[in-house]
Amino acid sequence: MQNPNLLNVLIVEDCAAQQLYAGQLLKQLKIQHISYASDGELALQLLQQQQQTDVMLIDLDMPHMNGVALLRRIATQQLCQAVIITSAKDALLLNSVATMAEADGLQVLGTLAKPLNKDLLSLCLSRRKAEVWPADFERKTPVFDQKLLCEAISEQQFSLCYQPIVDMSSGQIIAVEALARWNQPELGMVRPDVFIAAAEQWGLINELTLLLLEQALKQLQQWHDLGLVVQLSFNLSPLSLSDAAFVQQLQQKVQQADIKPQLICFEVTETQDFTQVSAAIESLANLRLKGFGIAIDDYGTGFANAQQLSRIPATRLKLDRSLTDGVSERPQQRLVLENTIQLAHKLGLSLIAEGVERLADAMVLKRCGIQLVQGYLYHKPLAAEDCTLVLCNSPEQQAAS
Repeated sequence: MQNPNLLNVLIVEDCAAQQLYAGQLLKQLKIQHISYASDGELALQLLQQQQQTDVMLIDLDMPHMNGVALLRRIATQQLCQAVIITSAKDALLLNSVATMAEADGLQVLGTLAKPLNKDLLSLCLSRRKAEVWPADFERKTPVFDQKLLCEAISEQQFSLCYQPIVDMSSGQIIAVEALARWNQPELGMVRPDVFIAAAEQWGLINELTLLLLEQALKQLQQWHDLGLVVQLSFNLSPLSLSDAAFVQQLQQKVQQADIKPQLICFEVTETQDFTQVSAAIESLANLRLKGFGIAIDDYGTGFANAQQLSRIPATRLKLDRSLTDGVSERPQQRLVLENTIQLAHKLGLSLIAEGVERLADAMVLKRCGIQLVQGYLYHKPLAAEDCTLVLCNSPEQQAAS
């Protein structure tokens, strides 16, 4: 987390009195570098002239170019990463615009109603992170071709890290999610969303998935040999689910590893490419019949919505961070969350909240009836050896010893 005092903050506000007031609050918070713009067009000019702007404080209702249009422009042109959205309009509008900005890749530090409150403004600024991606990832999308990806799979350049899923009441780690990493010798760390999308595009996703599953199963065996019984969550591409032979291979690898299917939960996200619905549902149903868990991942975004609950034979629902992050400050978001939880409970689905980074959000989730959480507030993704140490020190293992 960056020292808020060292931030360069740009206030975008058309009302001179509100602009002055916001500046005074920032000065009281020891912000040394403050600049001002009275509308979106002037803000864009300043952003292009200034060397660095760390945070923008943006009012929505402005002439010429309003805050909504400005947010889209700065996201598209990557002119600033972190924003605080302000308005005298209703909270629903603020939350909707914040959702739009986050979907465009901006880091929304908070939404503030006018008049601004110094303590809330300070809290927002303290959330500003120097990087959205962890430091071991390249910020720019690396360029690689199909041959390089094929070689990486053949040479097993891929590895896994594991992010614990925690029971808030006991502190017990009940599962870990396997997350793929690619450290390419020349490119360095390649972002998973980049290489997974490429593997799907070039028809290599099944081969990559089986390679990663083998690694995960070996790690699960090692944990079991140490007396550490933990469930594994493993992601499947929706493009693989219509391939019956591939799904059969998944089952064979688990059987060969002598791992009980009940200890594996396959996570799937329905997308616009989920075209062969009948074949995909057949695969998921067969996995369920064999004893595997099925989780709907990223629920609350895009195609991951209520329609899935009536067509995917799931046992678990993973709530996307768009439903959980900031829920302690957004009443409308909490209402949507509560309704989602009620629906999931009625359908007999267990729930996991993803992307939990704030204690206040975790407390709201617990009061709403969610026990299982995953996120940086509890654990970052861990290398296998680090995850082993964490598992050994979990409350359940300590009690057993």
